Amino acid sequence: MARFQRAVAIVTLVSAVPGSFVMAAPGDLPSPLVTHPELEISLFAMEPDVVDPVALCFDADGRMYVVEMRDYPLGVPPANEPGGSVRLLVDADQDGHADRSTPFAEGLSYPTSIAPHRDGVIVAAPPEIIFLRDTDGDGRADVREVIYRGFRRGVTDGNMSGLRWGLDNWLHGVNGGHGGNVYSPRNPVEPLRLGNLDFRMRPDNGVIETTFTTGGGFGLVFDEWGRSFTPHNVNHIQMRIMPARSLGRHPGMPPRSGTENISDHGAMARIFAISEARTRPNHPEQAGHFSSAGGIGFIGHQGYPGDLAGSVTVCDVVGNLVHRDVLGEHGPVMNASRAPGEQSREFIASTDPSFRPTGLELGPDGALYLMDMHRAVIEHPDYIPRKMLETLDVRAGDRQGRIYRLIPTSGVRQNQSPISQMTPTELVEELASPNQWRRMTAQRLIVEQNHLIASVPLQQVVKRHVNPLARVHAMWALAGIGELGESMLATALEDADPGVQENAILLAAGFTPESRNIRGRLLGLVRTGATPRIRFMALQAVDALDLEALREAVSGVLRRDGLFPWSRQAALAALPDGELPMLISLLGDREFLSEPFSSDVLGDLSDLAGARLDPVGGGELDRLFRALGGGAVSEPLKLAILDAFLSGLGRNSNRPTDRDNWPAALDALAENGASPVQRAAWSLQNQLGLPASPSREKALTRALKLAADPQQPEPERVEAIELLALGDAVAVRPALLDRLQGTESLDIQRAALGVLRNLTDIAIAKALLERWRAIHPALKHDVVRLLLSRRDYHDALLGALDEGRLVLGELNLDLEDRRRLLRWSSPEIQARAMKLLGDGEYGNRQQKVDEWLAKLPKSGNAGRGRSVFEAACARCHKAGELGFDVGPDLSDQSHRSVEDLVSNILDPNMAINPNYLGLAVETSDGEILTGILVAETPDAITLSQAGGIQIILKRERITRLETTGTSLMPEGLEADMSPGQLRDLVAFLQKK
Repeated sequence: MARFQRAVAIVTLVSAVPGSFVMAAPGDLPSPLVTHPELEISLFAMEPDVVDPVALCFDADGRMYVVEMRDYPLGVPPANEPGGSVRLLVDADQDGHADRSTPFAEGLSYPTSIAPHRDGVIVAAPPEIIFLRDTDGDGRADVREVIYRGFRRGVTDGNMSGLRWGLDNWLHGVNGGHGGNVYSPRNPVEPLRLGNLDFRMRPDNGVIETTFTTGGGFGLVFDEWGRSFTPHNVNHIQMRIMPARSLGRHPGMPPRSGTENISDHGAMARIFAISEARTRPNHPEQAGHFSSAGGIGFIGHQGYPGDLAGSVTVCDVVGNLVHRDVLGEHGPVMNASRAPGEQSREFIASTDPSFRPTGLELGPDGALYLMDMHRAVIEHPDYIPRKMLETLDVRAGDRQGRIYRLIPTSGVRQNQSPISQMTPTELVEELASPNQWRRMTAQRLIVEQNHLIASVPLQQVVKRHVNPLARVHAMWALAGIGELGESMLATALEDADPGVQENAILLAAGFTPESRNIRGRLLGLVRTGATPRIRFMALQAVDALDLEALREAVSGVLRRDGLFPWSRQAALAALPDGELPMLISLLGDREFLSEPFSSDVLGDLSDLAGARLDPVGGGELDRLFRALGGGAVSEPLKLAILDAFLSGLGRNSNRPTDRDNWPAALDALAENGASPVQRAAWSLQNQLGLPASPSREKALTRALKLAADPQQPEPERVEAIELLALGDAVAVRPALLDRLQGTESLDIQRAALGVLRNLTDIAIAKALLERWRAIHPALKHDVVRLLLSRRDYHDALLGALDEGRLVLGELNLDLEDRRRLLRWSSPEIQARAMKLLGDGEYGNRQQKVDEWLAKLPKSGNAGRGRSVFEAACARCHKAGELGFDVGPDLSDQSHRSVEDLVSNILDPNMAINPNYLGLAVETSDGEILTGILVAETPDAITLSQAGGIQIILKRERITRLETTGTSLMPEGLEADMSPGQLRDLVAFLQKK
């Protein structure tokens, strides 16, 4: 392999001009890159020596094994067969450039990830996990053993991936979403059904078990304390918070994913690409936001400057960038924030549209290694509309690939000796390395080689080492070689560092069935742990002999940490029983009721109480209903508790058989409560099998009249509408449908639609379509989703489109919405839908758009475009300080492509945001007004018109209000523009 003489184009941030950067001329360099000012970047390897890299690992000798997904997306032509590989790259002279490349293994099925194991590597190649080993030293695997089978293979981004060793000495992986029934030839037991859960393995003996709810994405990382994170397309960083076994320890808990988005800058967060904006064919709204987050990394080196150390990186292949988040604690979980210096730019980005970053790994030398798959088309064909797919070569760039090496400009300080040649004592010393890879590898080798001779020095590290990370690794290494005793664990549970305590708690979970001492210490940490995180972790491990002491400790956590949803979750999951007495007790605690989170705690307890209610639970029900009927509990809190109890009861088939006192207490609660409380109490009567009380029937009769009376206060009308959910469907349906008219407010219409949503009748669908023009713009998306949700509604929806009662653009369907009709309905509906909308974006003026796109100059002048904007757009749109705020604000459109902007300018009715649908209003004195609804109260509405004119109308003046089915923006703007002017306008909007 030829030595790489080329250096990558490096972009550094210029400190003299905050927020700016300067880019070196790319020349013949692989890709121009923007990166952090305190990092330098160089090329480690590129094609033909590496192709389509998606994952890598290092063995104990420091050699790099690269997973090449050469068969992406549909297999290697011409037969479209699996054809992935593993490439062995060696930097023999340690100059930061690979100088030997060897195909280690070939013919792998869509390989996704790789991890070192003993004298080989383990690679994920769905449907299998394979152990590869070179026994003769030629750099090629001559041992190829399938160690797990049964993973389901599907669309690539949903395949299992993320193989990575954890502190716990298990090899972890993420499910990706496809699941499977997995077994090991090394361990002939019943296959493990993954479902929607991730997994961990012990490759030596073939053991495999489930762990957390899968995040559904590509990749997995652990921080230095063993906390794990995974991405998924629009949710770029999710924390795996509670394992499935903790969530389901005791019956009755509501189903919940233990993996959750932790970004404080939102799901589908904004990203700042520097490559040319491209049209997103399946989800245009995702332009400029995360849509393909995957390949997550962790900068696990304490020698990196500033906030780089300990931060998480996430690749977005569509955006041609790598994003970085800084982790911080938020109660028992972490939150992820943009780095202070990267609020409007990314950690790494490229202007090259074929730069497709797939992962970032820390190496044994302290450098970060960035993989670039380097494909022209990265979207999987399943997500590309058929018409567009016919024009694309989905394998363009399939013989390319790059790996870059990043290192702090100040260098890194660490031991650089090969770990493979270290003695057991030296391996123990390496547990204090600033480099996470070296610590993890040293621990792995101690455990794999069963270095019992290391037991004594490991114990000394746990007891005395000043570095808490060294103490953590030593603990797990002792556990891995079977030398972690109870006294050593007890010492670790009292460690002053919360990270050490957290890991000691995880280890203690295995001791609790046998050790009263450890049980007692865990219960003590639930009560008095120093942080919410410690108390949260202890709750998952605790297994108290004294149930009363456990209940007392759980109650204490709810009082102390009830602000945090995950603390409440862990507390209730640890509670085997006693939730209803605890709820009643807390209801009598005035100090607790004054806490802002008391309603959340009591609601969660009430939900669990409903789910666990047993046939002889009438006595406790009587106490609960009498407590709620007392004067100390506010009406909103009563409602929250009753609604939560109803929710839990929906998961419970048991009903109390003893009816001595509690039915009367519940009836009294209904009779004396405010309307929402009455509704909840009567709903509970229904669920508990009690006969309807005469007062409920009278209330329903009153509600029918109240709901229809516009002279009554709106909150009371909303309550009346919600109460109608308890009535006979046939009797209440006309009254509910009559509320869906333009003269009614948003809240009235929303309440009516909320009740109608639960009446599964084709007549409902037809009635909604008949009233389409009168339905509030803010509810149209909800109505569309309702019409798409049932196959028997599809005929009515398409009929309304055929007849012109609906305009296709105002449905604002994304790719998944369209495919509900095109792929998930009857053959007849599919054929009709194809004629109307096809698999790609639809447009009223697509031919005109195509004509103008062909005539546009390649570039425009933003200065001239400003003048075009002022003349053609400013009456209804703002761009910075220009214009009026009527339609969407166009101040920041840099993330949108030329094609996307031109399509929206020339075809404004292609897909209309419901917030900007035109309205037509007729008043009692014959005036007809049009505009956009920008504000409303129960008594009036405000219309916005071109030029920033706002008109306030009293509702009592309005006789008719309907949506027009079109945007306020007119078609035909191109009549007053030349192609050059249109291109200038686009340049102005893109800020170019």
